[in-house]
Amino acid sequence: MENMLLLDITTFDPENILELFKRWEHVESLDYSKGLKVVYQLFDAGGGRVITLYEVETVKDYMTHNLPFTDLCQIEVFPVVESSEFKRFASRYMTQLNAEGTSP
Repeated sequence: MENMLLLDITTFDPENILELFKRWEHVESLDYSKGLKVVYQLFDAGGGRVITLYEVETVKDYMTHNLPFTDLCQIEVFPVVESSEFKRFASRYMTQLNAEGTSP
């Protein structure tokens, strides 16, 4: 099975930032999320948000990593695919539909 990409937008109250950083350090030191890799992470320059792209083996790996933050943050998560992968999929799909005489 192929790993999944998950895009996570975490919003937090800036007054909780010290507690949040303590938890991040603790969670990252545990090494229990072997099925999770942070691919890219951005912090909102205005404060209060972090955008993270994860590569995960299972959704459980993602949940295990983020559970310690749910009382301090609002977390939105979206499954995503790379644009090149999406273009290949869409091209195959359109070719198949055209061959069947069906238009989208």
